[in-house]
Amino acid sequence: MKKILFLLPAILVLISCGKKDNRPMNEYVSAFLKDNKKVVAFGKVDLNGILEKADYKNVPKLGLVIKKEIEGMEQELNTEAPLYFALEGPFAQDGTPETTYLFMEVKDADSLEANIISRGYDVEKKGDLCFHASGDVAFGFKNNLLVLVSKKTEFDGEQLTKDAFDKVTGDPATGKIDEILSGKTDMVMGMNIENLYGTSNTDLNDLSKEKQEQIRNMVKDSYVLSTLDFQKGAAVFETKNLFSKELSDRMFFKNDAGGSIISFLGTGNPRMGLSANLDMKKMQKFLDDFSPNAMKELAETIGGPAQFALMAGGDEALSNLFSGRLGAVMVGEAMAGGSMTPDFNFFIGLNKDGMTMAETFKAFLQAGMAQVNLNDKGLAAYSNPAYVPQAGEKLKIPSGCEIFGKKGMTVFLYLDGLDMSQFDFEGEEKLIHLLKYATFEMDNSGSRLYLKAKDDEENAMKQMVKLLYEELEDKIKGLTL
Repeated sequence: MKKILFLLPAILVLISCGKKDNRPMNEYVSAFLKDNKKVVAFGKVDLNGILEKADYKNVPKLGLVIKKEIEGMEQELNTEAPLYFALEGPFAQDGTPETTYLFMEVKDADSLEANIISRGYDVEKKGDLCFHASGDVAFGFKNNLLVLVSKKTEFDGEQLTKDAFDKVTGDPATGKIDEILSGKTDMVMGMNIENLYGTSNTDLNDLSKEKQEQIRNMVKDSYVLSTLDFQKGAAVFETKNLFSKELSDRMFFKNDAGGSIISFLGTGNPRMGLSANLDMKKMQKFLDDFSPNAMKELAETIGGPAQFALMAGGDEALSNLFSGRLGAVMVGEAMAGGSMTPDFNFFIGLNKDGMTMAETFKAFLQAGMAQVNLNDKGLAAYSNPAYVPQAGEKLKIPSGCEIFGKKGMTVFLYLDGLDMSQFDFEGEEKLIHLLKYATFEMDNSGSRLYLKAKDDEENAMKQMVKLLYEELEDKIKGLTL
C-alpha cells in the first residue's frame, strides 16, 4: 500500500504528460501562443457552423461539390471542430503575415496518411510525426493534431513544423489568451498589441530608447478581441479592448448618453451620419507618443488655413483649436421611384483659438451653403434651407440607428426605401442590396459594426450566399462534378 501511495504522484505526472500529446485543440493552440513573441493575430473559425448557416447543401450544384469534399474528409478530420490559426509578424504592406499556421483536429491519422498518399503526395515519417512539404506550404500530423505552415519566402518546412509540434505540447496560456480562444461566435480573433509593436517597422522606431521602452511597457499584455457572428437577419462584428491599465488610461473617446451633437445638425430625415466626441488633449498626446509624424501629415492633408493653424499651434494645437465634437449627416427625402437628391448638414466644435480660422471658413462656405452659423460652440453649415435649425423641429434619426452621437465615434447608413438598382454595383458589391441599415460605434472599450438585412427571417449568411450564387449562376452551372 505504501508503494502505491509513493508511486501515485509519478503516475499522475505520466498521465498528465500523456494528455499533452492528445489534448483538446484550444489547449494545443494556447500552448503554441504562450510566450510566442512573433504571433500578432490568432483565433478560430467555425467553418462548419458558417456552412450550416449558409444552408450550403441546398445551393444548386455548388452545394453538392462542397458536400462531397466535406464527406471525403469526415473520416480523417473532425470537420465539425473549429479551424484555429496563428499569424506571425512582421506583416507586409499588402497585409500578409510573415508566417501562417493552421491547426486542425485529426480523427484518424492512419486514414489521413493513406488519403494524402492516394492523392499523389509523399509523406515522410520523423518518429511519430508524419510530414509533407511542397512549395510555400508544409504540414505535419500526429495523434489528434494537424499543423499546416505557409510562408511566402523560402523556409525549412520540416523544421518549422517540428518546432510547432514542440510548442503545442507545452503548458497552455491563461488570462486574456484563454478568454479569446473561449469565444463562441462564427469567428474569433485576438490581436496581440505587444507583439504587433515588437514585430513592426514603423516611425515608432525613430523615437528615443526611453520613449520606446515606455511604449513597450504600455502595450504589455494588451489584446484586441474581435468576433464575427452571422445571425438571423443580421451580421455583427465586434471588438473588445483587453488593454493594460496604462494603455486603457490613454484612450481618448468620450461618450454622450444624450447624443447632444444632434441638436447642432439641423432637421430632416438623415440617410447617413457620422459623429465623434473626443478628448482632444489626450488624443494629441496619444498621437505625439505613438505616431510622431501624424500632426504634420494631418496638416498637409487638410491644407489651407487649417494647415497653418495646426503647424503654428504648438504642442497642443488640436486641443486649442477644436473641442473634439464633430457631426455630419446626409439628408433628403426618397422620391416615388426610390431615388433622392442628397443634402448635407455638419457641425465642428471649436475652442477659442479656432475662431479666427473658422471666420475664414465661414466666408468660404457661405458661397455654397444655404445657411452658416458660427458661435462660441462651433461652426455649423446646412446646404438646403429646408433642413436648417427650426424651433420645435429636430433631426429624425431612423429606427435602429439611435446610437448615433452617443459614443466616442458613431456612423450609420440607412438604405430602407431607396432604389439601389440605380447604382452600377457588380459582383459582391451587390450585397448592399440586402442591407436595410448599418451602424458602427466605438468607445474606449471597443467597437461594434451591425449590418441589418431587409429580410428578418433568414440567416444573413444564407442571404449572402443566395445573392452571390445568383450573380455567379452561369459560371457555376458549367461546373462538372
